[in-house]
Order: sequence, then structure tokens, then C-alpha cells
Amino acid sequence: MKKLINLCMMFLVLLIFAPIFITIIHSFMGMSELELNIGGILSSSQKPVAISLLPSYPTLKNYKELLLYSEAFYQMFWNSAFQSILTILGQVIVAAPAAFVIAKYQFRGKRLLFWIYLIVMLMPFQILMVSEYLILKNLSIINTHWAIILPGIFGTYPVFILTKVFMNISDDVMEAARLDGANSLTLLCKIVLPIGKGGIIAVMILDFLECINNIETPLVFLKDKALLPLSLFFPQVSIYNAGAVFAASVVIMLPTVLVFIIGDEYLETGFQAFQIKG
Repeated sequence: MKKLINLCMMFLVLLIFAPIFITIIHSFMGMSELELNIGGILSSSQKPVAISLLPSYPTLKNYKELLLYSEAFYQMFWNSAFQSILTILGQVIVAAPAAFVIAKYQFRGKRLLFWIYLIVMLMPFQILMVSEYLILKNLSIINTHWAIILPGIFGTYPVFILTKVFMNISDDVMEAARLDGANSLTLLCKIVLPIGKGGIIAVMILDFLECINNIETPLVFLKDKALLPLSLFFPQVSIYNAGAVFAASVVIMLPTVLVFIIGDEYLETGFQAFQIKG
């Protein structure tokens, strides 16, 4: 029975990693080999689809064209980095104090406020799209980087997660600091943030993944192609740019993998803190 479970788990792992493996392999294929393998998908021909475990004629041409001759790639890479960094920093600056107040202070309407955060967090973007668009239009920031950054800064899920993390900080520690004369700002900066560092970094990693994969918001709020992020680098895929698309997918995937490798310990710590009283 144990062997059967292990085989099933291995099959699921292979199934999950299959798209990544296929993407990497196809990024080293030339156009003729790509047409032979996936031409039936990307063109009107009725060619059968084939999957090669290894490229017959490996080439770095796709990466060369992407990294050496594609100015749009670097422009969109900068856009993604700029939008992501400011969004992540802004979310932490806004979410940490809000979560601290909800987690450690008692006030009328606290439970209602927390449920409002939860409900808004569960709402899909399509429900809030029109209201967000009208607000951003009145602020005259449609078709600017701030149209992506500002809604992200005031996202609700970081508050929800950090509230659960901060709830696990001992009230005795907070009370001892208050007896020593610590005010709310001191409690937040000297006790809550250092103790809840794992949860904060976990939120920042999740924020990064959300920002780097953001598609709907740029499509709605940005019209100028010079402002688009990497997630919209190839809105249309054809047999003529398929190699570059696969190469770009691999390059875009690398920062995500690095963030997971570097932040794995913090993610685990943050989720453990979240689950104690979650």
C-alpha cells in the first residue's frame, strides 16, 4: 500500500512539473522543430502534436534574440520590477499597522471591520473593477504606474494574514513593554515587527508572486505599451514567436524560483505562525 501511495505521489509530482519541463525543453528548439512539435496548435494546419523529451538540434537562438535584441523585454522587466517593489513596500507599510491594531486592540466594530477585510479579499477583481477604475480616473492616474501600484498597496489579504500572525504574539510581552513606558508605535516597531518578521516576509513573497503574475489589472488600467509588465510580454503566441515565448517564460520563471529558494524558511515560519490560531 505504501509503495502504491509513493507511486501516486511521484506521478502527481511529474504531472505538476511536466509543463515546466516542456517549457524549458521547447525554449532550446529552433522554429522548424517547434513547428514540427506544436505547429498543429499554433497554426491552422492539422499536424499532430508531438512532445520531445529533448531537442533534436539544441540552440540558444531564442535566448540570444530575447536578451540581446529585444528592447521591449527589458522595458517590461523594469516595469514589473518597479511596480512590484513599490507595491510590496507599500503593502507592508499599510498592512502591518492595520493588522497590529486589529490583532492587539479592542474597539467597537473591530469584528465587523475584520469581516469587511475578509469579504473584500474574497471578491474577484471583476466585481471591483469598475469602482477601482472610477476612483483611479478621478485621481488622474489611469495609464500610469500608480494605477497598478496604488490598488496593490491597499490590498486586503496582507492585513488578513498579518492579523493572524500578530495574534500569536504573547499579550504578556506587550503588557510588559507597556509597563516600561512603550507607546503604540514603539510596540509596533520594537516588538511586533521583529517577532512577526517571518509572517511579514511570507506576505512579501506572496505579494511578489501576485505582482509578477498580474495580468488583469494592467490590461484594464494601462493603455500605453511602454508601461506594460512582463506578464503581458507576449499577448499573442504564434509559430513565429513561440521560441521567444518559451525563452521568455523560462527567464521570467527564474526570479520566482530564486525568491522561493531564498525565502523558503521564512515562508514556512510565516505559515506556521498563521496556523496556530488561524
